[in-house]
Amino acid sequence: MKKTIGSTLLFLSLMACHYSNQLRSDRLLTEKIEAEFSSKKNINDLGKIDDFEWTELLILAPYTSIDAVESELDLDLESLAKNNIEYLDSIYLLVFLNQRKPVKIAEVSIRIGSFTNPGQIIARNRAQFTKTQSGSNQLIE
Repeated sequence: MKKTIGSTLLFLSLMACHYSNQLRSDRLLTEKIEAEFSSKKNINDLGKIDDFEWTELLILAPYTSIDAVESELDLDLESLAKNNIEYLDSIYLLVFLNQRKPVKIAEVSIRIGSFTNPGQIIARNRAQFTKTQSGSNQLIE
């Protein structure tokens, strides 16, 4: 009986640690991004966000499977495991990476427009977008 209780406590402890490093949407970052994309600017440059250190951006569309993206791009997205992007149709999840590791996320409303390039890793110096006539946010090539 003691061994079973000890094993169970160890398992629960490991699970708690597993989910304790979960990233949550940064409200201030989200507001900053939504304001940027809601402005009438021709170019929205996310590369200028310098409140924290990041090197790449990954945009996940509504209903995206984090496990599938993790496998396809060979990334460790365990810190996003508790995020609900797989079940939501109202947000895009912007994942800011530092050397391919998630450091911050922003759950951005689809009201600012769709993104034409979800699921690809974008270098910080290339994270510039323009609005298409249909209102989508298109990566400047």
